Amino acid sequence: MKKFTFLLITLCLATAVFAQQSRLKVQQSIQNVKLPTPTSVKNFSPVNMGNVLVSSKSAMEDVLGNTFYDLQTNASMATRIHYFDDGTMAGTWTRGITSGFPDRGTGYNYFDGSAWGPEPTARIEDIRCGWPSYAPLGANGEIVVSHTDLVGLKVATRATKGTGAWTLSVLGGPAGAVDISWPRVTTSGTAHNYVHVIATTYSGYQGLDESYALLYYRSMDGGVTWDKKHIILPGMTSADYLGFSGDDYAWGTSHGDTIYFVVAGNWVDGFIMKSNDNGETWTKSVFFENGAKMNASTNYFPPFYCLDGSVQVELDNHGVYHVVVGRMRATDDGSGRKYYPGTDGLIYWNSTMPMLPDSLDLDTLDAHGQLIGYVAANTAGDSIVGLPAYGVGLSSFPQLTLDNDAIYIIWSSLTVGNPSPDNFNYRHIWVRGSVNNGNTWGPMVDVNEGLIYIYKEYVFPSMTKKSTPNQIHYLYQTADIPGSAIKETTIPIHENFIEYRALDKAVLVGLNDNKQTIRSLEATNRPNPFTGTTTLDVSTSAPGTLLLNVFNATGQQVLTLNKGRVNAGITSFTIDGSRLSSGVYFYTVSVGNERFTGKMIVK
Repeated sequence: MKKFTFLLITLCLATAVFAQQSRLKVQQSIQNVKLPTPTSVKNFSPVNMGNVLVSSKSAMEDVLGNTFYDLQTNASMATRIHYFDDGTMAGTWTRGITSGFPDRGTGYNYFDGSAWGPEPTARIEDIRCGWPSYAPLGANGEIVVSHTDLVGLKVATRATKGTGAWTLSVLGGPAGAVDISWPRVTTSGTAHNYVHVIATTYSGYQGLDESYALLYYRSMDGGVTWDKKHIILPGMTSADYLGFSGDDYAWGTSHGDTIYFVVAGNWVDGFIMKSNDNGETWTKSVFFENGAKMNASTNYFPPFYCLDGSVQVELDNHGVYHVVVGRMRATDDGSGRKYYPGTDGLIYWNSTMPMLPDSLDLDTLDAHGQLIGYVAANTAGDSIVGLPAYGVGLSSFPQLTLDNDAIYIIWSSLTVGNPSPDNFNYRHIWVRGSVNNGNTWGPMVDVNEGLIYIYKEYVFPSMTKKSTPNQIHYLYQTADIPGSAIKETTIPIHENFIEYRALDKAVLVGLNDNKQTIRSLEATNRPNPFTGTTTLDVSTSAPGTLLLNVFNATGQQVLTLNKGRVNAGITSFTIDGSRLSSGVYFYTVSVGNERFTGKMIVK
């Protein structure tokens, strides 16, 4: 495994950690571009790839393999990498090399605790496949579920990870919709023997005809037989939605018999489906209500804000669900559904918070501590030059992992400065973390900042759900050219590499060597909940003008207090609850460029 000890990297990361990133004001010409809502891509077979463009390999990261088939997801990233307790890892991706991609299938590489293996020369399946989803299986095995072109899902298992022949089988869909696609797999139980799969049909089914039906499958014997098949779960029927798109969903890590997944998209709600009895019964929890969800694609619907379909969820040890999802704007202009690829904003939500506001206003989300990522302005004052369309927002493809009360988030975001020769801005991998369960966050950090990463596209990250004491682990796709030739045919077909990186957690949460937060601003109020009055104590490490804003659960500003210039130390506000209705409120205190957002409850 490569070590990152070069002085340049150290200096770049140190600069990034201690610099506050301001939000770029995306120009209206970019925000107002609308494109037809893309059909979820499953097949792409150019007759002649012509003179494909070769990319340069990274000098720093471990390269797991390459691919010319460059679309790893339509929205949410499947689990593609897993860290095992013995220090080994397995990484997977959709791999296609030859003209027309008849060889498309799962690329696989294994880390034996010391080094990754050689780059693979073939897929693991026996027929053309794509969209692998990976999970541990049994005491020491593994499972990969991908989709075929015609017969449904290909299930690949083996008892010993990293070695041996794969056992291959087919999991087909229901009669009339056999070709289920875009799968996600997870395993549960102490021995990981219970297998759970969600996948969509490749055609309308059971009245979900605007797009596809999302189905649930379960195996209690490691994928040999399936006791639950073709199930449309309660709250996901044609009475609730007109259909689901491929890849607009993701599993979270199972907790005993508790399994759960999240769904989000342009034309559906954002919601979590959870089962506390290993898939026998399910409940639905909505965190964003989409007012356009029952609008047929033949009907006009004015522009509205929604979720972009790239979403992740994890459950912590306190029973709190954490969600991170991209923000989008969509419309139906009378000629069909459209989306706005110039929409920015990566949203954080957890189950202690009220539902996301319908407006998804950036300033409101920011005030509530829910705007976790965005396109960052740089010191040169650069603006967006151009962007290829991935089908998601400017800041998207998030990944989420938990470690006790720490949260680590990575994503791919358009990054201004140094555009490509085709006048496209490149995407970089950005990271952010919290050491206190999402109450406060470290700074946004561009981990591809610096000359060694210049003029490269970094997209489709997948992070291990288990981290090590000091690092997170993830893979991603990189190339010299921005954009996906599969998603946007104006992009030339080009070589892409799947790379692995380990990143110190201190970079994400803004910690120094003594594990003290670099934030100069903290606040807490007591009592909380309260009647009458509450005292809000604000701790600052530097002098400055101290401002307090209070917002209600719908994002409306209800109170502003300005203390003027204060010295470093503790400054207190008194908030009179008699001026407020009972309910949940969010407060934001600011000093200069520093902000802190907290929650209080008026009884």
